Amino acid sequence: MERVRRSWVTMSAMGEGTKPADPVVTPAGDAPRSVAPRGPVAGSDTDPPAGSGSTPEQSPERSPVTFSLGNRPSLTGIRAPLIVVVLIFHSNFKVFPGAWACLGVFFVLSGFLITTMLATEQQRTGGISLRIFYSRRAVRLLPAVVITIVLILLYAIPVAVFDAANRIWADSAAALFYVADYRSALGSEPTGGFLAQCWSLAVEEQFYLIWAALLFVALRYGNRRLAYALAIGGIVLCAANRMWIVLHAHAWTTAVANRTYYAFDTRADALFLGCLLGLVATGGHLDDWSARAKSLLTAATIASGCALFFIVCAIDLDVRSLPLFWLPVSEVASAVIIVYLVVQPVSPTTRILSLPALVLVGNMSYAMYLFHWPVYVAISPYTVHWGYWQMEAVRLSIIVGLAVASWYLVEQPLLIWRRRTLDPLHAKPAGSPPRPAEVDLPATVAPVAPVTTVTPVEVAPGDVAAALE
Repeated sequence: MERVRRSWVTMSAMGEGTKPADPVVTPAGDAPRSVAPRGPVAGSDTDPPAGSGSTPEQSPERSPVTFSLGNRPSLTGIRAPLIVVVLIFHSNFKVFPGAWACLGVFFVLSGFLITTMLATEQQRTGGISLRIFYSRRAVRLLPAVVITIVLILLYAIPVAVFDAANRIWADSAAALFYVADYRSALGSEPTGGFLAQCWSLAVEEQFYLIWAALLFVALRYGNRRLAYALAIGGIVLCAANRMWIVLHAHAWTTAVANRTYYAFDTRADALFLGCLLGLVATGGHLDDWSARAKSLLTAATIASGCALFFIVCAIDLDVRSLPLFWLPVSEVASAVIIVYLVVQPVSPTTRILSLPALVLVGNMSYAMYLFHWPVYVAISPYTVHWGYWQMEAVRLSIIVGLAVASWYLVEQPLLIWRRRTLDPLHAKPAGSPPRPAEVDLPATVAPVAPVTTVTPVEVAPGDVAAALE
């Protein structure tokens, strides 16, 4: 099982998941804003809009927004401890053997944010623009991937790389075309490949292609009930497929482990679970919880946190029970924690995760994720003869330096441009009064959708809803 241990990478990026959200800069302690209207609202689950998925060009009747992520930097800050766990495990493959569980958090969070963004766009504008959505994804993800590949190629010029045709050129092609997951799942990814981490990005990108189109069709020709059915069906099918592969295998081998761990069709249940949460949120079901319900949620979150901590510290990637039991447990625990951060915006845990330092690391986590693995491969006990701490200091300095440069010089400027040119949530609902904050907003500010057709909502700094993925 050594190949499984050494070739997996636990984090998603896009994250916008796992890849991080756009910049979220807010004074420490600012409370997130999420206000739900009273009574049935068009576009919510109590009154599904007919033909709500129509394209903007058809100018259908638009639905008021029932939920806004608002100012929730904790959803970015939570990425910081996750990427730290990944870096620590990959530095020695001993500490935090269950660091794979971080993947569940990133996948669920990514599905939640993407679905909330698309559903909010539909409620705001009356439709979903697939062209804009896919353009936003490309602008967010591709530049950092291209930078990573270019740096690897520059490294390979003075340094002879063994099996370069496979480890560099084939890896680069798989990363650029987002098929690295099946390259790893089917055993084609070489041990110690420079871009082995891109398998999780491929899972997310394949999911985005499918889910955005499914949600568009569901809201255009059906209603939210159909969207719920698609999300639940995706969870069931992916989980059942993974279990069927394991239970019908003649033995628990490396090939079976790779197939169930890396591939899109066996891992997308976590993303579908996040999508289900996004539909629940935009249906108005995460607003105005009673004190008793919040207390029960807090207890469930503590239990979920303990479960994830136990998994990270004790459950190795090699065990057969991982795809059968521990993966679903980690994903459900991740979903509970995300719901808690949304429903309990001023709790101590949420405030800690909203600290500016954690939010900054969360914003840079996508670049850190991309850069860390090739740096670890290039600087390892097999290539240098340094002490452990000296080697780790050099590794970390390179990773953080590249991530800071990528964030401030490439990613953040592109996010500003993307928001000004490709953000459908800047559109105003029909009949809304002009919003003063819509004048050339800085990168850390975005307009929040009106909660009702009568009362517009002020702009919240660091609005996650407009800077999602």
